[in-house]
Amino acid sequence: MKRNYKSISEIGMVITGKTPSTNNDSFFEGPFPFITPSDIHTYDEKYLMSTERTLSESGANILKSNKLPPNSICFVCIGSTIGKMCKTNQVSYTNQQINSIVPKSSYDSDYIFYYLRYVKSYFQLVGGGTGSGKGIVNKSLFSKTKIEVIEDKKKQFEVASILSTFDALIEVNNKRIKILEQMAENLYKEWFVRFRFPGNENTRFENGFPSCWEEKRLCDFGITLDSGSRPSGGIDDSIVDGIASLGAEAVNGLAEFDYSNVKMISKEYYTKMNRGKSTGNDILVYKDGAYIGKITMFRNDFPFKEFAVNEHVFLLSATDNEYQNYLYFTLHLPEYFILMQNLNRNAAQPGLSKLDIYKIKITIPDKKTILLFNSFVEPIIDEIFNIAKQNRILAKQRDLLLPRLMSGRLEV
Repeated sequence: MKRNYKSISEIGMVITGKTPSTNNDSFFEGPFPFITPSDIHTYDEKYLMSTERTLSESGANILKSNKLPPNSICFVCIGSTIGKMCKTNQVSYTNQQINSIVPKSSYDSDYIFYYLRYVKSYFQLVGGGTGSGKGIVNKSLFSKTKIEVIEDKKKQFEVASILSTFDALIEVNNKRIKILEQMAENLYKEWFVRFRFPGNENTRFENGFPSCWEEKRLCDFGITLDSGSRPSGGIDDSIVDGIASLGAEAVNGLAEFDYSNVKMISKEYYTKMNRGKSTGNDILVYKDGAYIGKITMFRNDFPFKEFAVNEHVFLLSATDNEYQNYLYFTLHLPEYFILMQNLNRNAAQPGLSKLDIYKIKITIPDKKTILLFNSFVEPIIDEIFNIAKQNRILAKQRDLLLPRLMSGRLEV
């Protein structure tokens, strides 16, 4: 197959995003996705299922020169996550941390997407070497970078189709995960927010709550809570056969994990750690940073059979393990995220302390109701993590093919 070097600006129009004034609420909460690096949860992302913020018609009009049509390629070009990518599946906009490509008609959009994924380490290298203290690949550098691409669009399509097959399966699985997660959350809310649990009609209520339920602080309810550490001097990037050390970047959605950004600590260091080790059924709480109060849950050997957390994350477990699922869905409610955000704002030092978490009050249902809840929700959670494991296998197979297809070592 004939290949030729082309600059990215020759392949398509390069558009750098922009953020409308956040002082004007009318620019937001509309039909148009507004993509930021934090919306792209992993380096494996292709199409986003949702974005944290959206733009209104008036907000989109302000950014009309930054409009991205469907099948545009978004590439994070600043900060610690240079090389994260996604594609647009509808008219979208991005902030200024993302350079996007609108490919010309002579290029297959999927092929260019996968080629940029193939060479992302180059941009991470040049972006990290600016000397500015913060990695950046500006629009000029991004636009003039040359990549060796197949000239025949039909061949481009054939190469991309092989890789797209894996991503299509992953996307279907991600939708299944979201549906199952919503089912579990709806079940929780039906029972413990609306109080329509089995037998509620025969339950005596006092002040709007079942009389046999209690309100307790987490310290009185019973939890284990600790954070971990990393070696002084930082992580040794040469460690491959070590133990995963997870930080705030791991606290995404349920069963979402970015394997490409894993930091490893030595087995010797892990053995000496006396706190911050996974028990195999953990709630992770983001304790300091932009998203204080975000939580996730790992279990069933996902993402690793054993791992530790660093000093930016709490591992939290109910002393009575039967309450672990209930505790996760409770702390996942928006009001608890807001509560933890407010605890941080009132703190003398940024971040949540153990004492902050211990003081949080939750309602404690009776054990019989919790056991019945688990009998319904456990199969859903198990299926979520089983699907996540399937996605990991698909991603590994795709990533084995990616460099061989893009370099031409594997012909199609």
